[in-house]
Amino acid sequence: METAFIYTRVSTLHQNTERQVQELQEYCKRNKWKVVFAFSENISGTHKVKQRKHLLKLVEKHKPKHFVFHDYSRFSRNVKTALIMKDKLHSLGVNLVTMQSGLHSLNEDGTPNPIATQMFTQMISIYEFENASRIAAIKSGIANARRKGVVLGRPTGTFQNRLKKYSSIVKLIQEQEQMKLERKKYLSVRKMAVYLNRQPSLIINLRKDMREANLI
Repeated sequence: METAFIYTRVSTLHQNTERQVQELQEYCKRNKWKVVFAFSENISGTHKVKQRKHLLKLVEKHKPKHFVFHDYSRFSRNVKTALIMKDKLHSLGVNLVTMQSGLHSLNEDGTPNPIATQMFTQMISIYEFENASRIAAIKSGIANARRKGVVLGRPTGTFQNRLKKYSSIVKLIQEQEQMKLERKKYLSVRKMAVYLNRQPSLIINLRKDMREANLI
């Protein structure tokens, strides 16, 4: 039986990968592929290869035949990064497959599939363009607001006060972040909220404050 590595990604803490994982598991089952590992992460699709080396190491460790993901935007939103990642996976003998097109990046003989490569590059180019356009629109809106004298951002001291108020939760978040870095089991935002009997939004906002204060 051929093996598969499932990859899912979201960009924000407000999203989750449950739907992606479920659909990819069903896709592998239909193709009679054994899932050797399923990896989900919360990371921007615009990140460079240096920030995604951990993914390549996981694939190398599990040695799947297929690297399966939901759609091209889940793999990356950066053309340069995507092409480098694809070539590195190919060098490991791993075939990339997306539910979006069903195309295989490698032919049966292990040579690159030119049609799949063209589709891969074109689709990620579109997603990269969409992302760049969105950022440009946001920057334009901020600049326009400032020209009109609008004061942007939260009042001074807001996040410091909140971090002080919820210092015990801040400590727990730091502990979980460290466990995450050490590849140990850790509490996700949702699980942490249940454990603390708090709203997930509080955990999310505290994490944002902690990043601003360079605490994580």
